[in-house]
Amino acid sequence: MSSQPSTYDGALISELGVKRYLKGVKAQGFSNIDFFMRGTALNAAWKECSFGCHGPSYRSLKRPSTKSELLQPLDDISPALAGFIDGAHHQTFGQIDRLAGGVQRTAEGLHATGAENFNKVGDENYAAYSFVKTTLEKLITFEINLLDNPISQIAMTVVSEYVSALPEWLVEDTLKQRALKFPETIDTLWVMKALSIGIIENTSQEDLSQAVKLLNDPGQRFIGKQLGKKMAVALSYAIAAVVTKKLMAQSAEIPGIKRDLVKIRKAVKPLKGGLGSALLTLLGAQGHLDEAVQASRRLQSASPRIWNILRFKLNGANMVYFLVENMLSEYVDRLSLLERNPKEFAKVMAALVKDKQTPAIFFPGIRA
Repeated sequence: MSSQPSTYDGALISELGVKRYLKGVKAQGFSNIDFFMRGTALNAAWKECSFGCHGPSYRSLKRPSTKSELLQPLDDISPALAGFIDGAHHQTFGQIDRLAGGVQRTAEGLHATGAENFNKVGDENYAAYSFVKTTLEKLITFEINLLDNPISQIAMTVVSEYVSALPEWLVEDTLKQRALKFPETIDTLWVMKALSIGIIENTSQEDLSQAVKLLNDPGQRFIGKQLGKKMAVALSYAIAAVVTKKLMAQSAEIPGIKRDLVKIRKAVKPLKGGLGSALLTLLGAQGHLDEAVQASRRLQSASPRIWNILRFKLNGANMVYFLVENMLSEYVDRLSLLERNPKEFAKVMAALVKDKQTPAIFFPGIRA
């Protein structure tokens, strides 16, 4: 068990996300409002307030909802209705955003906003070319819950990097206490394919097979045993496969991602002239490309390692990261914290464990 002390609130980290929570912690020192208050304490503080200019929710820091989360209740009732509303947004407000993004990107391409942005445009266009040349067909052909699809490859990349970075004591304790629910049978082929693609590394087929075998047998899950380094790595990847598959099945973002893929399929289907024509069309739609570019730049800033894997190992998949950004943002934020401040990352993990937030450690991408 970790000896890392933590005064952080694991439940609030789970609710708000690590980036927003730590920003709130930093801001608390400059505020006379405790915006981490919840429930009866929040209502009591509001009743004692003598200003009367805001309701109690003004005092409370909340996590903003994504468009997919707002549409999820409609998806449960009528996917057709949710799709209609999403399409209306795409044609109205989304069109304005794309126009503004296209103007900005055109300015960057004309060297009007500086040499650094001009150079970025060139690399981003080449990344888009690499993706179209090698991977676009897989994106629009395979179901997104298959590892052949770049969407699942991106998700597995991010999740496996995150789970493999968790402290060994945390993984051991989670397994010994059976704090995670595993499927009856873990998909061995998924894990092996991730190894063959290069999404996971520093392990072997033999170690992965042994890790999956142990996870598939609840009676042998390391009760009273100490994990070796090699097996800890293999186990983290096997657990990452379970997490990724659950994420691809249960995340509130999945219906929205599927609708976005429908739009891409419709755009690509009528194109004539093969890859060259498709490339020119995709790169010509600067407003659409700007959305992809901004998400790629945010990822590069937050986690250069993940960006490099998507950009080079997965042939320009950073240019479709925007499709899964909302679903994977909490994993990326935590990896970013680990890269920049390992001690803070350890405190966050300790707080989540202390407050019995084990599901929020492994499944921050699935909102309750």
